[in-house]
Amino acid sequence: MMILLVLAGVLLVLSAALFFGPQLVAYGPHGLREAFSRPEAHLVTLALAGILAWLLFGTSMVSALISGGETVQVMAGHLMGPRFS
Repeated sequence: MMILLVLAGVLLVLSAALFFGPQLVAYGPHGLREAFSRPEAHLVTLALAGILAWLLFGTSMVSALISGGETVQVMAGHLMGPRFS
């Protein structure tokens, strides 16, 4: 599960670099400011920020699948440790 989360984070950073990188390389910081004035850049930025927030805070519950023969057992646990109410 942790490998998939790291892979998702890497792909998220790559997608942001591929969306904003060419504009930054071609026109510099002024071109990047101009790119953020377009509505599609706002949409992509909000989507990437939302996905990043979900990756960081939404995946605190992990599950483990234990199979040993004819039965299957699923266990859930918190990455942050036990929570006391």
